[in-house]
Amino acid sequence: MLKKRTILNEYVFVLTIVVPIFLFVGISFSNDVFLARCMKIAESRDPKLAVTYEQIQLAHSRTTRAARSFFPQITLQHTTSKGTTAMALANDGSGAYGDYEYNSESYGVKASQPIYEGYRTRGTYEYESMMVTAAKFNYTKTREELFSKVKLAYYEYVTLKQEYSALANANEIVSSLFKKVQKEYKARAISQLDLLEAEHFKDKIYDMYEAARINMNFAIKKLINVVGVADIVEINAKELDALPDDVPEISFYLDDLLRFVLTNNLEVQTAKVQADMADMKIKINRSKVIPKFYVEGFYGKSGEAFTTQPLELSMSWNVVGRLSWGLWGNSLEASYTKERTDPTAIVDASKRVDTITQDVKFALLDDLGYFVDAKESKVGFNQTNADYVDVLKNRRLDTEKAYNDYVNSLNNARTFKKEMAYRKRKLALMKKQNSLYEISTVNLMEEALKYAEAISGYARATYQNYSSVTEMERLTLMPLR
Repeated sequence: MLKKRTILNEYVFVLTIVVPIFLFVGISFSNDVFLARCMKIAESRDPKLAVTYEQIQLAHSRTTRAARSFFPQITLQHTTSKGTTAMALANDGSGAYGDYEYNSESYGVKASQPIYEGYRTRGTYEYESMMVTAAKFNYTKTREELFSKVKLAYYEYVTLKQEYSALANANEIVSSLFKKVQKEYKARAISQLDLLEAEHFKDKIYDMYEAARINMNFAIKKLINVVGVADIVEINAKELDALPDDVPEISFYLDDLLRFVLTNNLEVQTAKVQADMADMKIKINRSKVIPKFYVEGFYGKSGEAFTTQPLELSMSWNVVGRLSWGLWGNSLEASYTKERTDPTAIVDASKRVDTITQDVKFALLDDLGYFVDAKESKVGFNQTNADYVDVLKNRRLDTEKAYNDYVNSLNNARTFKKEMAYRKRKLALMKKQNSLYEISTVNLMEEALKYAEAISGYARATYQNYSSVTEMERLTLMPLR
């Protein structure tokens, strides 16, 4: 037993490592063609699942946008202008001015590149990448929840169909027996009390039969609603008449399932990603107090001339180095600019051809949002971590409850199966005894009622077992049997 347990633990560990929990790989179906067809149709028609897939595409777009910040921003620009300027007619101090028309043109390439931004650019990219992971988790979670709904509706339909078929047969038998009891009463072979008791048995089985019929019809409606079809014939696959008689056991123990919850459960993994995202926000906010360096530049040609003169363009370029530094609510900005323009085309004597500009600005308390962002990111981090712990606890409790339901329903199904076999044999024996007048028909009807009750109990226990396994598969993202 210890050796078997050790091998199983090793197998569980391997499964925990290799299960791809966000690569759109759902829990494997059984060999039930009808169930597989239901899942395929539901997956293709569910609008909520389509939205979650679009959210993945949106998250990828946001990641691409964040990655764009690593590369230079390049702008191609072209500017022309035409206007009038006033110039002194002479330098004699007379103050006479004349209007002159002029043209100017400029074109070139402008580029801007962040050199160092602390952790802001990289942190933003990693944050958006986590959004992609969260979107994938959400897609898989939505998909598995849809599959669970389909499975539950299908198992309910099959068990109710099985129960309905068995109770229909039992109702037919009891109705026939009741006619025999009526004949016996007319022949004064039994008392009126026996007749009333027989009628009670007949009515009770008929009520069970009608309830099974109503429940089965409603189960069909639930199934076609979940799958997304107008009629069950649209599924176009062979149905099972009943679930397997021998309810199988799952392949894992409770402690194995609890480990799967930690590694595979989609709500737990999403909560963990959200906690990591909150931590990333703290890092991004802290990077605001780290100096940031940028380089900007322009290279092209520009020129201006009076309309009476030909317009000649000359080389022009500039380089700007910028520093931005958030100082705990204050901000410091500094820049260094180097400009150069070919002087051959200058018509204005005041035009600068070679310029170096240094600029420093220090703003007081212009970034108080830094403290708000820092507090928000800290509160968000604590909240997401608390949510992660809470989600993990709740999903483990849900898993344990589902496991307990599975164990109880498995025991009940086996007990009811034995009782069904016992009641069936006893009913066959009592039929022979009744034909020989060794027992009364009323006693035979009572036994038929007990057999019908065993059938209903077995159907309920079987459905409970399959539904609890389905819930555990949803919580652990593992095929359990």
